[in-house]
Amino acid sequence: MAVFGVVLAAGKGERLRPLTLYVPKPLMPIPGGRLAMQDAVERLLPLKPVRIYVITHYMAELILDAVKRMNLTYNGLLEAIIHDKLLGTAGHLYFLGNLVKDDDIVVVENGDVIADVNMVDAVNFHMEKNLDMTIIGYRAGFQLRYGVLETEGYEVKAWVEKPTINLTISTGNYIIKGKLLRLLNGGFIDMNDYVNLIIRRGGRVGAYLVNKFVDIGTVDDYLKLWCQGK
Repeated sequence: MAVFGVVLAAGKGERLRPLTLYVPKPLMPIPGGRLAMQDAVERLLPLKPVRIYVITHYMAELILDAVKRMNLTYNGLLEAIIHDKLLGTAGHLYFLGNLVKDDDIVVVENGDVIADVNMVDAVNFHMEKNLDMTIIGYRAGFQLRYGVLETEGYEVKAWVEKPTINLTISTGNYIIKGKLLRLLNGGFIDMNDYVNLIIRRGGRVGAYLVNKFVDIGTVDDYLKLWCQGK
């Protein structure tokens, strides 16, 4: 069994504009003097991956330059893969289908996510539970702005003022058995549809929860990261 890493760095980062008009989101600087993409790469290093593939499309030449510079630090471990079109957050994994064996593990990181993930523990969890796919999740609370009425028909049984709803969300980090990449055909597919396809085919999908997660998807999120530090 071998471990392969993938950093998704292909998207246009439209929600982070105008910043991403000049630099792709994975190359945005983050606290600590690093690039967002480096946070993803460094989460993978303790797994001793055979290779870390950085998938790029938007402003690919800038990503390529960054990979070359990072390889001076990471001993040539990274390899940039340029795709000529966007294939969705799962569709870009298609090229790995011919490179990995069924029992190999592919760890996928979004290049714009800042998360405290012990990937060694996460992969051990994945293997101990005999899962086909593990989604790195985060338990998030969302407070509603309104009072909520609990009703039976037209009768009000209770009033709950601005309740907090707790949900498990995906952090954009995934552990996938190599055999599942055979389900991809080179077409466009996002990760949510891919996960549902795996489940429909009888695959076992689990969630491994982490305590800290930041998505720098919007300008507000990015500024908040700098205000809080990492």
